[in-house]
Amino acid sequence: MGNQQMSSNKIIKTYLEPSRKIPVLGEYDVVVCGGGPAGCAAAASAARLGAKTLLVEKEGHLGGAAVNQLVCVVLSTNGVDFQGIWHEWADGLRKRNGIGKFWKSPHQMSSVVNPETVKYVWDDLLTGAKVQILHHAYTAGTIAGKNVIKGIIAETRAGRRAIFAKRVIDCTGDGIVCNAAGVPWEQGDGINKWAMALTKVFRIANASRPSKWPDEKAMMKIEKELTAAIKRGEFKASVVVEKKRLLNYIRGWAWKLPEPRNEIMSVISRILKVDPLDPWDITRAEREGRAQAWEAAEVYRRFVPGFEESYLLDTSNQVGVRSSRRICGLSTVTERDAKEFITYPDEIAKSSWDIDVWPANSYSAPAVPRDSDEWKKRAERMSKGAYFSIRYGCIVAKGIDNLLMAGRCISAEHVAESSLRIQQTCMSTGQAAGTAATLSIAKKTTPRQLDPMLVVNKLEKDRKKINEKGI
Repeated sequence: MGNQQMSSNKIIKTYLEPSRKIPVLGEYDVVVCGGGPAGCAAAASAARLGAKTLLVEKEGHLGGAAVNQLVCVVLSTNGVDFQGIWHEWADGLRKRNGIGKFWKSPHQMSSVVNPETVKYVWDDLLTGAKVQILHHAYTAGTIAGKNVIKGIIAETRAGRRAIFAKRVIDCTGDGIVCNAAGVPWEQGDGINKWAMALTKVFRIANASRPSKWPDEKAMMKIEKELTAAIKRGEFKASVVVEKKRLLNYIRGWAWKLPEPRNEIMSVISRILKVDPLDPWDITRAEREGRAQAWEAAEVYRRFVPGFEESYLLDTSNQVGVRSSRRICGLSTVTERDAKEFITYPDEIAKSSWDIDVWPANSYSAPAVPRDSDEWKKRAERMSKGAYFSIRYGCIVAKGIDNLLMAGRCISAEHVAESSLRIQQTCMSTGQAAGTAATLSIAKKTTPRQLDPMLVVNKLEKDRKKINEKGI
């Protein structure tokens, strides 16, 4: 793996930032950057093992994509138990009526969560673990040492601040810390810098979602009316004009949120050919996605029975990014690992989800169609408990001895990352990274030199304790 740092805008001019003294905000054993499922699990794990832990989060709340991007869907499988902190989190949601009932197909089970409840549950869980949290702080750089980083530079509302740490864990999703530290990374599918399509998730309120979605006769009427409206120039957003994807969702692809309220969440939006690391591209994606959401909600209101009095409640604060940087580690989860369900003895997390590559240049379904023999065979194996391993080396950054990563930016090939990016797997890699960081300090070694089996054995013991609580 090596750097493939591509941008659609060539930088011509540069500015040499003058050196300056920066106030030191604090010194910690472990600093975790990013407060999504990976970061929260990493911070909780490290703190529970006795490390003085700081979690740095750019937003004013925790929760990551489930909150910021409104990715309210919890994806799992019938055959694999994502053990550990995932159980605590799900139980916290369940006690507060913040997670819906899991519905099952022959090979999967899924549910939806209330984003507001997600924020509170993570607050509660991390407060109990005695994690110190710093909100509204963006990781702007790292403090360099010889083959290590001594900490991070955080941009806060008070200005830049230095934070020193013995171990740093990058859970930013975009690999921001690792990139700042000079760790090599990959992006895209090897051909294009676009990794996958982006989505602006939105919610529709006051929607009397019917128990039965429109049949084919009703769909023909909806399509005819929509086509006429498009020809009259009443809709211009690309995902609406394309029609096929939108009509498939009208047939029933929408999730009703938990609690007795008439709201649905939709992932109809698709923004194509976006480099999520390019500042102008990501800006375009936000605006284009918002336009798609507005028009799609209007299509529901005008043409779909049960939505006559509905309205667009909100759109996600951030456009949904499925993939950006994949950081190079000591090991890499390969496409073969994911497709053939390969396991390893130094496994620190399991992954058991679809090969879920959403093409970045078309409105088509995932790269492995869900009516294909390949997908059905994989689904059958997963329903019986098949999974693939994420090895310890996949969460240890290459070239920096005390830097780890967790979540979707771990060391993985493009196809493998499409499967391991779901919340439960992110929590598993986060718990592993927090455990490894703390164990390496206790053993007076580095994460790179730490015996992986120490982490494996400790995780097995700690995850068993959590599960025995009856969660």
